[in-house]
Amino acid sequence: MSCIIYEKTDEVIRISFNRPEKLNAVNDDLLKEFDSALKEAEGDDTVTAVVIKGSGTSFCAGYDIGGKGTSETGFDFRSSGDVAELMEQQWRRQKSIFNLARFPKSTIAHVQGYCLEIGCSFAMACDISFADEKAKFGDPSVRMGLTTDMPLWYHLVTHRKAKELLFTGKIIDGIEAERIGIITKAVPADQLDQEVNEMALTVSLTPFDGLTNNLEGYKTGTDARSLAAGWRSSADKRAFGILQRPGTRSGEFNFLDVRDKKGLKAALAEMNAPYKKLGY
Repeated sequence: MSCIIYEKTDEVIRISFNRPEKLNAVNDDLLKEFDSALKEAEGDDTVTAVVIKGSGTSFCAGYDIGGKGTSETGFDFRSSGDVAELMEQQWRRQKSIFNLARFPKSTIAHVQGYCLEIGCSFAMACDISFADEKAKFGDPSVRMGLTTDMPLWYHLVTHRKAKELLFTGKIIDGIEAERIGIITKAVPADQLDQEVNEMALTVSLTPFDGLTNNLEGYKTGTDARSLAAGWRSSADKRAFGILQRPGTRSGEFNFLDVRDKKGLKAALAEMNAPYKKLGY
């Protein structure tokens, strides 16, 4: 089964993550197909707006840490000393997020269910994001000792809220995500399709030259506020997080060891248990 569904209606293209049985968790195959879909949409001169969405009940639950084809599972810091492949892989997938953030046409995220880690990165990389009020946002991978690969956390969200979420792995709902700037608007689930469709059609009415000039102006402005440097360093920081993952220090939780011995669900439950006791 293809990891991406590509659909076109009039001047709007919809690119859907298509691993619903995995809550659209991302692996390398999905990223490769996503890059190809973006390239195809960019080359279609009849298209003004692109909607990014997820099949099934969730937008994207993050990287597939229970399967194959991601740095988190493909590189085992406990036994491997060669980091060249790890760094290359991080740059490849960072490019996927970067290409979405720098896409020359308007992008709109349609978010339901889980929107975590790289899923949250995809939503923030879109120009406009609508979400179900009950959608779940955050980056719980920080509880594994990993580092975000999305520099927009520090540009879209207030510094104090970004620090709270990235220091704790806290998950918030769509209403809170709108309040702090992760998304454009949170709506009841039964209104989500209508909101996204109306915005896509409205954007498609805007003269293309004016739209692209405004997009480029926004990118130039954020680069001037140090976002360009953030993109350059974020892949390296993520790789360093994988290399420095907890477990080497006495008493630290080692996600990989627990996952290997007890399974993914047990490892996630054990990782999150102490945070839940504190209300996170």
